[in-house]
Amino acid sequence: MNNQRDEQKIYDLWQKNGLFRADPDSLKKPYSLLMPPPNLTGSPHMGHAIQHAIMDAIARFKRMQGFDVLLLPGVDHAGIQFESTLNKLLAKENLNKEKLGREAWLKRAWQFKDEVYQSFHGTWSVFGISADWPKEVFTLEQKVQKAMLKEFKTFWEQGLLYKGAYIVQWCPKDNTAIEDVEMEYEERKEKLYYIRYKIEGIEKFITVATARPETIYADTAIAVYPKHHRFSKFIGKIAVNPLNGNLLPIIEDARVEKDFGTGALKITPGHDPLDFAIGKDHGLGILHSVDKSGRMTKLARDLAGLKVAEAREKAAEKLEKLGAIEEIKDYTHSVPVCERCKTVVEPLVSEEWFVKMKPLAEKALKHLNEINFIPKNYHKIIKDWLKEIHDWSISRSLWWGHRIPVWYCEDCNPNHLVGKNEDVEISLEQPPHPCKTCKGGHWIQDDQVLDTWFTSNLWPFATLGWPEQTKELQRYYPWSFELSAPEIKYLWIARMIMLGLHFMDDIPWKNMFFHGTVRDLQGRKMSKSLGNGVDPLDLVDQWGTDATRMALYSYAAPGRDPRVSRQTMDERCKNYRNFATKLQNLYRFIYELKPEGAATEPNFSHREDVEIVRYLNDTINSVTNNIESLHLHLATEELYDFIWHKFADSYVELSKKRRPAAQPCLEYVFKTCLKLLHPFMPFTTEELWQKQHHGGKPVLSEAGKSIMLTEWPGA
Repeated sequence: MNNQRDEQKIYDLWQKNGLFRADPDSLKKPYSLLMPPPNLTGSPHMGHAIQHAIMDAIARFKRMQGFDVLLLPGVDHAGIQFESTLNKLLAKENLNKEKLGREAWLKRAWQFKDEVYQSFHGTWSVFGISADWPKEVFTLEQKVQKAMLKEFKTFWEQGLLYKGAYIVQWCPKDNTAIEDVEMEYEERKEKLYYIRYKIEGIEKFITVATARPETIYADTAIAVYPKHHRFSKFIGKIAVNPLNGNLLPIIEDARVEKDFGTGALKITPGHDPLDFAIGKDHGLGILHSVDKSGRMTKLARDLAGLKVAEAREKAAEKLEKLGAIEEIKDYTHSVPVCERCKTVVEPLVSEEWFVKMKPLAEKALKHLNEINFIPKNYHKIIKDWLKEIHDWSISRSLWWGHRIPVWYCEDCNPNHLVGKNEDVEISLEQPPHPCKTCKGGHWIQDDQVLDTWFTSNLWPFATLGWPEQTKELQRYYPWSFELSAPEIKYLWIARMIMLGLHFMDDIPWKNMFFHGTVRDLQGRKMSKSLGNGVDPLDLVDQWGTDATRMALYSYAAPGRDPRVSRQTMDERCKNYRNFATKLQNLYRFIYELKPEGAATEPNFSHREDVEIVRYLNDTINSVTNNIESLHLHLATEELYDFIWHKFADSYVELSKKRRPAAQPCLEYVFKTCLKLLHPFMPFTTEELWQKQHHGGKPVLSEAGKSIMLTEWPGA
């Protein structure tokens, strides 16, 4: 293509002629692809570009094979990320959620959503994606709201939903609970403090190791592993907290690691998942020395209000002065941080809504073999995670999202209790009715919203109209193909499998493709903070869409993490731009320099014709098989090698000696090559295809003459 204006012209004509539209009434066999919904506030990165290039190639290939193809796009409301972005903008106006109030804040949020969406949407079609755009779904629209209400109510009626105070991973910056799988881990060098706790009534000490002395204020016990060689004699005795004098029972528990520290563990149920489990089994209380803002509570006395890092130093100084520190060692360990904002995550006990996952996982495990995982090893990865699954915290302390559809009677249930208690009432419907318990009518809706993934995991069937039994749902579910980055295999992929089987009694898709995670040349994930990212839109601006797409396919090996830089991408894009130029030159030679009196009917009896057609047949078979098996990197390599070397460098040069007779073979091979290339280089192939039909003018005047509607070549 000459420039992006030419590409946009062709893209607009494709859309105008409805060439991306799926038809639920079609007599063709359906083939459905579900696009992972990008975050509303996100900008396209290399991972998105690879995803979209892969999906579009398969969609175009299947259309040419005669399928009714649905490539369904969508957009995710991105609860935490969107709310954080908006709040930063409001802060510049000296506004915040508290000043605005929920109703006014949500009004601003929807205005911001519309502004973001207008600039956002064009960037997602820039890769030539042949998606059925009129069917696009937004995760907060009414269709998804209806599905969410059905999901929530069903879980409640089946006893899979509950509300309670449990240990969660809390992000102090985003001010909400997050899932374990939404955390990343950073290797950090810190200090490991060996703290002496005096045994009450005797001149003995029990020593524990901790990297978090600031949480000692919230200790409720000391635990040692069974038959500890030094400390078993202290089981049943009382230790004294060195910072506040609280009395702590010394207990025995097999979950204490023998090889960590001294084999004795301070138990702080309010700040550690293991401690929470041990504390629950031993009937221990729960205290918090760190609050949800990441600062010390009043429990920490004169350290109250300090941030955790500063409080850690101050607590260590206090312990040193008290003579309670036996030893300090350097300690390298993995520290959990929020994947979005990189803030250190605080394990805290918070009252949240949860879904019981074991019953869902058990059914999924029985049907996992029905999904073709690519690469195959992801079958075991997903299987192992499902076997060890824990309950899912689905509530988030945000305002942007689906608000939890539960109402409490303020008159008789001011503490918003949930359960089978007959003395209180909750409602799963917006209640105009009086409370059955107290006959009052003062209702209030739960203040939290549902985790973004709660609706995203309904994506395979909510997008098709479920819970209504629509024609689209019956025709396109289960989906033929889905793909994902590996990092959301648990957050999204595993949960979609569970929910698909639970609500639809069928797997959500037949083929699940995991592409690699794009990394820099040092093997690091690309991120804004590192400044090591490559903007695919910049590549398109410089090299064109088709050259960028071809470069992306070269990195699309299943499950393999590509390592790229702007330089390596520029080199590959330049090479494929030269390849597009080669195609243009081939067109000129074959059509614009067509000799007078050239043969019009193919003969293919000459040795050179026979040989190139044999090579072409091999290429057709190889490319078809590689696309079917989702080895797109091999398919594009095969096409590049055949067109550039076997056809252009060899056959075209030989044909010059017998040009008139070779003309039909030249045209046949060139047209076939354009068809084979179309899934990967849609704009260049459409332009050259149109030139053949319109006297050298690349004008898509008739929908029926688009290369998109031609039949996939057979050998």
